[in-house]
Amino acid sequence: MGACVLRASVCMCAARESRSEYSSCRILRRFARMIAFGIVLLVFSKLERAYVSLFVEVPVLREVSSFALVMGAWVVVACSSGNQSLSEGSGSSANGATGSAASGGGINFGTGGRSSGNAGQNGAAGFDPGTACVGTSVEGERVPVDLYFMVDTTGSMNCPVPDSATKPCTVDPGPPYSSTTRWVVESAALKSFMNAPANAGVGVGIAFFPAPSNACDAATYTKPSVEIAALPGGVSKLDAAIDAKKPAGNTPTLASLTGAVQHATDYAKAHVGHRVAVVYSTDGYPVGCASDNTIANAANVAKAAYAANPSVPTYVLGVGNNLSSLNQIAQAGGTDQAYLIDTTGDAAAQLSAALDSIRGRALVGCTYQIPPAPAGSTLDYGKVNVRVTSGSGQVTNVARDPSASACTQGWQYSADMSQINLCGDTCAQVKADPNMKLEVLFGCNTVVILK
Repeated sequence: MGACVLRASVCMCAARESRSEYSSCRILRRFARMIAFGIVLLVFSKLERAYVSLFVEVPVLREVSSFALVMGAWVVVACSSGNQSLSEGSGSSANGATGSAASGGGINFGTGGRSSGNAGQNGAAGFDPGTACVGTSVEGERVPVDLYFMVDTTGSMNCPVPDSATKPCTVDPGPPYSSTTRWVVESAALKSFMNAPANAGVGVGIAFFPAPSNACDAATYTKPSVEIAALPGGVSKLDAAIDAKKPAGNTPTLASLTGAVQHATDYAKAHVGHRVAVVYSTDGYPVGCASDNTIANAANVAKAAYAANPSVPTYVLGVGNNLSSLNQIAQAGGTDQAYLIDTTGDAAAQLSAALDSIRGRALVGCTYQIPPAPAGSTLDYGKVNVRVTSGSGQVTNVARDPSASACTQGWQYSADMSQINLCGDTCAQVKADPNMKLEVLFGCNTVVILK
């Protein structure tokens, strides 16, 4: 029995030492040897003659032996203390809610209960401290992203760039037009975006408003000029569609946005697993159509699309002056605020930066496909963990929220168990870092948040 205790204490310290989390075990292991020394003395105490001849006084030896056993027990406690994780199926309790990472530690997303976790060294494996489990990590697969552009080609897109700061252009100025109109600058930015190698793999489709005869019915705007397809496929059709447009007409904001989100939603439903967003570009406020053609009504359309399942966010590009009311649509559509392009300045650079930002925000989403389990293993949904690494290299373990309700931190499985959805604050932190990498760890009991 004593030998078993000795072996357990030494092994526990060795395990701690191998993970470099408790360097004191290197010293404490020496005290563990005192257990063995005490056991040997107890055995020899039965051999009184030899005992007396070697050490003279048995009681003293017994006191030393007892002291050694006490110290050994203290080592066992010391090596066994510290924070532990609560893993699904482990039945263990935990102290605290702070996770640690092999790279030097990180903040644990999901601090709503005892839910700490540990990651393996060098990003190669994950360690579940509740079960002394070493698992295999696989980089999470981002859900495919599709951007559906609804682009303004109304008459005011003929306004010059740069525009006058004192008397900005708000309507079609009539010919002769400037060689650098809003449409010239924006169309060039759109084509540059769609032809950029960095955007390969992003799905892009496009439609324009107003439709012929300034149509005001939403159904007219559900039909794309070029259907969504992953770049660079379809780029020649996109370029041709852009080149063919000549700005003219009014601004059916409500109808065009309604048609755009409807098409995006239909596309998302037909392409399960894709994340689809609308990019709504306009240079002015609603003009023409019925009295319901307002920013407030357009914002309600964006809000409903964002709240629906599948969720379709709306990014807004405002190309012109004094377009701050467009923020209502962006906020309702889940993208915080519109990208407002000041056409009295370098509009081309602003447009390029805005499109790159939209791409980055859309790509760094909060939904990831669960990658296949490593070769030779079977996917066990109770043994999946999530780890994220920031662009600066900080490693953080993310605990799972096992509840059926919407979560505000950590992660949850999608309804069909095919995806990992980051929640609330966790999602916001990941979105804020375009270089964030997510890994899925297989083989160790899932670390969960206790509520």
